[in-house]
Amino acid sequence: MRKAILFVTALLTGVLLWGASTTVASANTNNATSDNLGITIDGNFDDWQDKPMTTIKEPWDDYNIKKGSMLADANNLYLYINMSPKKGNGYNEMQGYGYVLTAGSKTYDLQFNNVTGTATDKSKTGSVNIWNRTDGVNDPTTGAQVMVHRFKTGQNFNDVMEAKVPIADLKLAGGSQTFKMTNSNLGSQTLTVTGGSTGPVVLAGVGFAIALGGVVKLNKSRKKRTA
Repeated sequence: MRKAILFVTALLTGVLLWGASTTVASANTNNATSDNLGITIDGNFDDWQDKPMTTIKEPWDDYNIKKGSMLADANNLYLYINMSPKKGNGYNEMQGYGYVLTAGSKTYDLQFNNVTGTATDKSKTGSVNIWNRTDGVNDPTTGAQVMVHRFKTGQNFNDVMEAKVPIADLKLAGGSQTFKMTNSNLGSQTLTVTGGSTGPVVLAGVGFAIALGGVVKLNKSRKKRTA
């Protein structure tokens, strides 16, 4: 009877741990998916049309309005910046400086290079530098992609940028992270997203195996004492 009780207890513990971990993972389903966001860094922004957008501006300024979005999957951060969704009004040339990213307890400065001076109706490739403020080092990028396109808007133009930054380039400890991005050059809003590896599911499985292993070990010990 005690053997059965121990087994059922271990089984329930494993199920509860598994359920708790899958709840954590599913809470991030909209953002922390496995590379299935469908975003390609190519200067064609159709794949952003169904993504959530944030209006970026100063509270007192209804002219210099931007649109921004930041998403994450298990491996990458994706950033979208539309400098003038009102078709060329206000400050419309792409801003490459002033992006401050926080991830957990770490803070980074991101600089997007070669994103200004794009020819009208053309796209150009940029790059990104990452300064790790917390550790005081430059974190090299191994697979970052940046593309900016300049749209003709009447007598004016509008720059739009999309970028992908591998989460591994940030040298984080691992696991799911909350990322926040601000740029005071654009406005006072903060872009927030959760992404990265969702380790708790694996950990719950390991805990379940250990619980079952404890029952087996106990049973073997009892057999030795009985023999």
